[in-house]
Amino acid sequence: MQKQLSKLWKKHKAALMATVGILLLYLLLFAMGISCPIKFFSGISCPGCGMTRACIHALRLDFSAAFSYHPLWIALPFVAALLILFKIKNQKKAFYTVLYTAAAVMIAVYLFRLLFTKSNVVVFLPEEGLIPRCIKGLITYFTSK
Repeated sequence: MQKQLSKLWKKHKAALMATVGILLLYLLLFAMGISCPIKFFSGISCPGCGMTRACIHALRLDFSAAFSYHPLWIALPFVAALLILFKIKNQKKAFYTVLYTAAAVMIAVYLFRLLFTKSNVVVFLPEEGLIPRCIKGLITYFTSK
């Protein structure tokens, strides 16, 4: 068993370390008051916007609130389990099929939420993003001289 875990660690070490790095970066940004880096920099919600809040509400058994934050919260554990299972069993075709299908569904739901629903969870406000505000500030600075 120890040998298998060691082999598994060596095989997936880079992915695990990258995941830990991303989580640490996210925690740092969260500590600075930035809950979503994509929304902070661009002013546009990301496809996963509301997923964390949805999972928290689901854990509290408030399923209607969970669905209002993100309708795909219920698929998250199943998709994650399938991806882990197919990755461990080295079934590349199944892994990528699940991955691409999940991404396509996520993007479709995101576009639907962005275009056809009125909520404060998914927003399109590029004028409020840091990058557009910086560009506007630079343009104003250089044109006022």
